[in-house]
Order: sequence, then structure tokens, then C-alpha cells
Amino acid sequence: MTPSVVRHAKRRRWAVVAAVAAVLVSVPSVVAALAPAGGQVDPGRLRELVLGSAGRPYQGYAESAGSLALPELPNLAPVTALFSMRTPMRAWYAGPDRYRVDILGTAGEHDVYRLPDGEYTWDYGDNTLTELVGEPSVRLPRAGDLLPPELARRILQAAKGDPVSALPGRNVAGVAASGLRLVPADPATTIGRVDVWADPATGVAVRVEVTARGQQAPILVSEFQQLEQTTPVVEAPQPVPGSGFTVASAPDVSNALGALGQVPLPATLAGRPVVSSKFGGVEGAALYGTGLAAFAVIAVPRAVGNAASDAAGKAGGVQVKLAQGTVVQLSITPLSLAIVRASAFRRSYLLAGTVTPDVLKTVAEELSTLRRGGGR
Repeated sequence: MTPSVVRHAKRRRWAVVAAVAAVLVSVPSVVAALAPAGGQVDPGRLRELVLGSAGRPYQGYAESAGSLALPELPNLAPVTALFSMRTPMRAWYAGPDRYRVDILGTAGEHDVYRLPDGEYTWDYGDNTLTELVGEPSVRLPRAGDLLPPELARRILQAAKGDPVSALPGRNVAGVAASGLRLVPADPATTIGRVDVWADPATGVAVRVEVTARGQQAPILVSEFQQLEQTTPVVEAPQPVPGSGFTVASAPDVSNALGALGQVPLPATLAGRPVVSSKFGGVEGAALYGTGLAAFAVIAVPRAVGNAASDAAGKAGGVQVKLAQGTVVQLSITPLSLAIVRASAFRRSYLLAGTVTPDVLKTVAEELSTLRRGGGR
């Protein structure tokens, strides 16, 4: 056999191998494309099913992906990372008081266990099991909050009064899901739309997309890649030989930001009523506004305010002089942030919400003129 014939035969064999590999790679996408999508259902009914799905069990693998370039605020780097990067998670959910969520990262695995008798975390990198004691007054966001069922319930609950419309169904993780689109009615919110796909039989959400006003691509997507709607066995983790064991207080906003400023906040800010004063039982923390046009106000120690201002400034924030102080504002669509440093009594406030920067600028002006008793 001549060399040219041998080369031709080799090329033919490699062409066959490449063709087979291409078919194997494309099989999952072909199967997904051919899998049946859920039919359109009444969006109001689908919303109620999703809101009532907290007792529905499931287990599977999900990923959330955020594109918010948030600055690393003091002691809040793990929280900001959730909304600015891809987070792979494996979940076993038997109910609101019995579940396990494993966060799978390049730096190692971090597991959270919630059981009727308490909460635990397991850090594979440190080889340490931690028992968390106490209920935090205001719990920090964590990866499990971005699982599609939990994220969908939180958003739809917050925006219960906003209109919804039907979306074409799609197949997600083997579920023939039906869809709905929520478009906030309040023009002051920076959220343009929220799309949710859920099992029309159980209400378990399988995919959530959050898109900022004026944009086409979502800024946050959470979706199951694998899903079984069966009840998992979730038991307390057991220390293994050579591992460490600690007991710690459950982390909350107070832990992360230090002793919060014990400052009474007004009943209204920027014309929006307070909907939760002393948020989580903390004096100096409150939520204002309704639906997706809401914002949080937290009075913090001066040192925390200075560090937050520096971080926001490095991320592109702009400082503006107020009547009695300064504010550093930073917009990371769809989130608006502001750090207020009032001259009176050297107070500082952190402001954050899915509202327009103009709303927070008005809030900053009003906060800068607060007197010691919380009045203006």
C-alpha cells in the first residue's frame, strides 16, 4: 500500500471518529429540543401554584449565573459573589425545615444543612463541621436562596400585585414546564421583567430569569440541569475522623456590618412608606416601598460607612455633596446603591434597592437632615 493510500485511510478513520464524537456531543441538545414543552396555562393560576410550592419536595443539580459587577463591600464578599458569578449547586429539599444544599466551587465544597433541630455547615476545604446556633435577626443571602423554586417564590411574593402574562412552555431538566412573565407596574423599579417556568402540576419552578429595564439579556438566571421531584433523605452530618467541629452564631447582617447604628428611621422616605421598621428586630434597619420598587436602609457605624464609600468609589461610584453631608452613588443595573455620610452626629447609612438612582438620591437628602430622634 502506497503512503498516500495509507494517509487517505487514516484521514477517513479520523473523519469517522470525529463524526461519531459530534453525534454524541449533540445528542443531549437534540433530545432537549425534541422533548415536549409545557403548554400555556393561566398565568395567575401558575403564579399561585409557584407560591404554594414550599412543601413540594425535590432533589437535583442547578446553576445560577449573575452578571452584576458588585463591589466587595466590607465583610460581604461571599454575598456579592452570588450575584456576579456562576454558582453550581446540588440540592436535596424535603421541606422548609429539612433540606441540604451543596455549593460546588473551584475552591472546594461548602454544604448547608437545615433540620428541624438546627442548622449546620460543612466546609470540605477546612474539613470542619459547624453547628449554627440562634436565629439571625436579618439573615444574609446565600446560594440556596438562588435555587429556582426559592428565587421564584421570593420574587412572586414580593410582587404579588404586579400583572403576569403567559409565556410559551419549555422543557427544563426533563420537566414540561409552563411559563409566566411578570412586568412590574411601578416605573421607579429598575427590574424590567421576571420570567418563570414551573411544573404546571406541582408549581416547582425550574428556571427563573431576571432582566433589567431597558435590557434584553437577563442579569440573573437560575435553572435546574437535573431534577427529580421525589422526597430525599436529609440527615444531620456526622463528623469524620480527623475533622474539626465548632459551634458558632448564625451569620446575619449585624455580624457582617458590625454593631448597627441604633437610629430610629422615619415612617416615610422619598414618599414611600416603611413596610418593615426595625427590620428583623434591628433598630436602624428598615424596608421601604412595595413590590420590586423597594429599598433597604441600614444605619451603620461610621467606619463601615467609610469603608463602603471607598469600595463603591473604586467600583466607579460618584460622590455628591448633600445639604448636610455626602452620598456616594453606584448603579449596577438593576441594583442601585448609595452610602450616605451625614454631617449631623456623624451618621452613615447604606441604601440598596431595585429602584432608580433618583429615588435613592432623594432618600439620601432626607436622611442627611435627620435629627437625633429620627425626625427632620
